[in-house]
Amino acid sequence: MQLCYRGARYQAQTTSVNTSVNTVEAAISLKFLGQTYTLRKTNYQSPLQSDLYKYRGIVYQK
Repeated sequence: MQLCYRGARYQAQTTSVNTSVNTVEAAISLKFLGQTYTLRKTNYQSPLQSDLYKYRGIVYQK
């Protein structure tokens, strides 16, 4: 696709997007410029946070 910006012509480069992120549909829908969109959220499971901390080689619990 031929594009032009301030008189300089260039070719558009297509890039692939990593779609390996798991998403789920949220219960939220929104409208923008007359079109309705459904919001999607990531289905990310965060690792369990430990209560153990380490400072200068000494392990302690908060």
